[in-house]
Amino acid sequence: MKKIKLEKIDGHLQRELKNKKFRTTYEVEAAKVALAQKIAELRQENHLNQVELAKKLGVSQQFISQIETGQERNLTLDTLVRLATTLGRGVKISFPKASKRNALLQVI
Repeated sequence: MKKIKLEKIDGHLQRELKNKKFRTTYEVEAAKVALAQKIAELRQENHLNQVELAKKLGVSQQFISQIETGQERNLTLDTLVRLATTLGRGVKISFPKASKRNALLQVI
């Protein structure tokens, strides 16, 4: 019977991140997740459920759900600004110099 070698995920991830295509995909997906989490957090801070937020924006609850799960592929800057404004926030976009170790988008 062949032994299975277990390794820590961090080591595996560090090796995979050396591949430029993988790293780019990883960074994009990580940014989507960070944005989705922040939007859900802000919605909850405003004591709104997805249906209520959707009504305020004139979109469907499914659209809000897709945004909050990072699955919405057509989130425009216009929609993001309207969403932020509805949640009492603004949108700030910056392009900080990326380090080799941490090139991920930060959502504050």
